[in-house]
Amino acid sequence: MNFCKECAKIQKTCCQKGGFQVALTKGDIRRIEVFTPSPVFYELKAVEDPLRQVYTNPDYYQDDEKIYVQYLFDEAGRRNVLKKKPNKEECLFLSESGCGLPFEIKPLICRIYPYNWNDQLKLWLETDYCPAPFFQNPDYFRSVPLSEGEAKKLVSQFYFELITM
Repeated sequence: MNFCKECAKIQKTCCQKGGFQVALTKGDIRRIEVFTPSPVFYELKAVEDPLRQVYTNPDYYQDDEKIYVQYLFDEAGRRNVLKKKPNKEECLFLSESGCGLPFEIKPLICRIYPYNWNDQLKLWLETDYCPAPFFQNPDYFRSVPLSEGEAKKLVSQFYFELITM
């Protein structure tokens, strides 16, 4: 089963949801810059209220997200994100056949999805964006295109790129 195509049959995918922002590491930016001729695929963007208060005030950080927040966001609560198409709904790289980026070039957050994580590398499947019918199917967890071990390696790479680049 092609996870993304199956999701697209049921609802808008995470690549099409207007409010969804794909945060980029400096490593993501470098990989995409080598792949695409367009230098304008990302922007420094502020988190919208009410989360801006959380990301601009370290006292609000929870223990399991301190590293993520400290290194991803600047002091104004901004981070580098993929730009959206002019309609402000879809990812710039989304085409009719799916993502226009090869897997090894995609932002780490996109490669890790549908997993979410915290600073202690605890993983869980992100059910807020996934269609409910997937969870009625016992094969759903076997159909996730990435094993938990592979996802943890990508999350470790994400933190490495956040902290060292």
